Amino acid sequence: MKIFILFFTFSFVLSAGMFLVGCKKEQPQMSELNKGCDCAKEVSAEFLMEEMAEFPGASSNKFTSTDTIFKNKNVQFRAMEEDAEYTWYIGQEVLTTQEVIRYFNASLAGQNIPISLVVKKKPNNICLPLDDGYDSITKTLTVTQYINDTGTDFEFGSIEASYRVKSEHLPDSFDIKIYLTKESVVNSYLHIENYDGYGTICDNHNNVWKANYRQIYFLNAGVCDLINGDFHNRMDGVFEMNINFYYQGHPEYKVRKYLGRRL
Repeated sequence: MKIFILFFTFSFVLSAGMFLVGCKKEQPQMSELNKGCDCAKEVSAEFLMEEMAEFPGASSNKFTSTDTIFKNKNVQFRAMEEDAEYTWYIGQEVLTTQEVIRYFNASLAGQNIPISLVVKKKPNNICLPLDDGYDSITKTLTVTQYINDTGTDFEFGSIEASYRVKSEHLPDSFDIKIYLTKESVVNSYLHIENYDGYGTICDNHNNVWKANYRQIYFLNAGVCDLINGDFHNRMDGVFEMNINFYYQGHPEYKVRKYLGRRL
């Protein structure tokens, strides 16, 4: 009886193994053409609108992704799709490059300007059989009245506000206030209340470096713990402040990031 059971078990295992091998052989092999379909995407006309702090071609340019800008500023429009045919419609202009830079002067302040892009490209019909290789998107760019010179002050718009933020160096959130005042015809003072989370006020920081509607960069001005960094009212509604204290090699050098919201 034991011999029979052993023979039966061996036969069953052998048959099962042959069955599994047989099934494995019958599995279709993925075609070389189908490889990489997990990463395949339909042709898209998605594009970025980036306000430019400086001039086209300048190595120190700072770009801020945005839907709202200062007047008298350059904006870079950049299609995300690579190696395609591009048709931009900006005002009365029709342009056909992947990247376009245009200047929006003070006469456009207060206007909402439609920016349209049409993209055509040979689709990947192996992975995406329904893709027709065509897409179009229209976004709206708002040109604000800012920076507004009142004669005695500069009004910067969205950045000048109070914020509730959180940083890793303190257990609880805290409030900061940011505003700018006019120093001269072209320069401004930066003021930050509670910039360290301990109630310290920074007045008359006079080294604002680059300014976009949603983001302002400032350099070491020799005051306020030699702070430098940027403020950013991001497109997702989050306020982000990156700030360095002193300089690398200094015994009190610190790098902090604040995240929060406008109050």
